[in-house]
Amino acid sequence: MADPAAVTCAKGAWTKVATNKTSGTIQIIPSNNSYLQTHRDTGSAAPTLRSEGVPFLGEMMKIDYPTGIDVYIWAIGNAGSVVVSL
Repeated sequence: MADPAAVTCAKGAWTKVATNKTSGTIQIIPSNNSYLQTHRDTGSAAPTLRSEGVPFLGEMMKIDYPTGIDVYIWAIGNAGSVVVSL
């Protein structure tokens, strides 16, 4: 994936937007959507339930972890997009 990269997030489903990352940012492309976010240790099972996420607050999320994580976004309302800079 080129850096930064726009990633389309499906409506009502988890979309993996980053894999095995320890640092970077994920920014919402402005829309009328709301988003949830969650992460898993790299190699762990992907989330399956909406209830596994927390609201994406603000327009940008910073990734800063000592070990690699996979980041997932859930678009509420319509499909949406985020910009991933790693």
